[in-house]
Parts: sequence; structure tokens; C-alpha cells
Amino acid sequence: MIEKKLLYVIFILFSLCASADSATDTDLKTIMQDLRSDAALILDGLLIDDYDAIANAALKIADHPKIPPEQVALVVAELGSEMAAFKQFDTAVHDLSLAIQSAALEKDRGRAIASYQQMVGACLACHASFRQRVSTVLNVDPLTMAE
Repeated sequence: MIEKKLLYVIFILFSLCASADSATDTDLKTIMQDLRSDAALILDGLLIDDYDAIANAALKIADHPKIPPEQVALVVAELGSEMAAFKQFDTAVHDLSLAIQSAALEKDRGRAIASYQQMVGACLACHASFRQRVSTVLNVDPLTMAE
């Protein structure tokens, strides 16, 4: 049973670090700040029907840098079996940002808005579940995590 859990944690660790480019690696705080800015750009684009801006910002969210391995290790150690839920939130935000991009490219405002609302909901749920603990383990003020 322990071996299975260890393999699972290792799998999650590698999936979070997969395809990380050392030139684009950054810390989790900076990643969160950039995601916040890109989410605001999507909202701004939705407010003024700027579909190019929506598509570009959504793609930036989908392609955000990976969490550096040393920070992933700290988060994995803290969250343990909850790491799967943490990863699910990341996957949901990724998939929804691609849905936003697709809707923007098709100029489907209604679908872009619905996907955006779901994406923001996933972000808020992840923060409610994990922000305090992740901020603590990374020694970051949770209130500045997205500033």
C-alpha cells in the first residue's frame, strides 16, 4: 500500500514538472500573480469584446510555467494524498482556459463567459482548499500570493 502511494506521489511530482523548461521556470508566487493578471485580461477582453486579447490571455494561462521541482517537493510533502485534488484544480483551469481560447477564436461570447466563470470558480475553490497551507510551506504570505 505504501509503495502504491509513493509511486502515485512520484507520478504527481513528475507530471507537475513535466516539460518544465529551466529558462521559463519561476516560483509559484510569480506563477499565481501572472495567472491573476491573465484572468483579468480575459475579463477585460470579455467586457469590450476583444476576442484576440481573450484568446491570447487564455493561452497564457493554459501554457503557464511549471512549478519548480524544489517547490513541488515541498507541496507534495505538505499535501500528501490531497495532491491529486490539487492537480485536478490545475488540470481544470488548464482545460477551461483552452475552452475560453477556443470560444474566443470562434467569437462565441456566451461560451467564453461560461468557461471563464467555471475557471474562476476552480481557482477560488483551489485557493479555499490549499492556499493557506501551500503559502505556509513555501514561506510566502498568502495575501501576497496573487498580488
